[in-house]
Amino acid sequence: MPTPSRWAVILSLVVAPLAGQGAGPQPAIAVLNLRFDGEHANVLEPGDTAVAAAATSALRSTLQGSDRLAVVDSARVAAAVAAREADGNPCDNACGLAVARELGAAWVARGRITKTSNLVWVFVAELLEVGGSKAVLRDSYELKGDATRMAPAGARVFAQRIERALDTATAAVGR
Repeated sequence: MPTPSRWAVILSLVVAPLAGQGAGPQPAIAVLNLRFDGEHANVLEPGDTAVAAAATSALRSTLQGSDRLAVVDSARVAAAVAAREADGNPCDNACGLAVARELGAAWVARGRITKTSNLVWVFVAELLEVGGSKAVLRDSYELKGDATRMAPAGARVFAQRIERALDTATAAVGR
C-alpha cells in the first residue's frame, strides 16, 4: 500500500491534467510601442515622448495582469519592429501584423499619442486580429489635463476594452 506522500504524488499526476482540460494556452498579444506624434503640436517639449512611453508601459502592464492572454516579451517585439523599420518607414498595420505573425501572436495592439497642446492630447489605438488581418477594436480618446497621468489612464482603459473584445471574439468562435 502506498504511503501518504506517494498518494499525494499519484493524486497530483491525475488531478493536474484534469484541471487544465479545455483551458488550452492563452492567446498571445504583441503590444507595439505607442508612437508619439507632435506634428501638429503648438509647442514641443523635451518630455513629450515620455508620455507615449508611459502609456505603452501602462497598456502592457494592464494586459500582463490579464488571465485571458499572454503578452509577448517587449524586447522581442521591439527587435522585430526595428528590423522592419530599417528601411526608414514607420511600422504600420501590415508591419504590426507581420511582427505578430513572426512572434506567434494572435493579436497585435498598436497606436499613437498625439499632442495638440499642453492641455490636449489624443490617444488613438487599435487591436488587430492576425488571422483575419482586420481591426477588431479601434479607440480614440481626447486626453485633457496632465498628459503624464491621462495618457497611461487612457491606455489602461484601452487594455480593459481589449479584454472585453477578446471575450466577445472567443465567444463568437465558440472557444
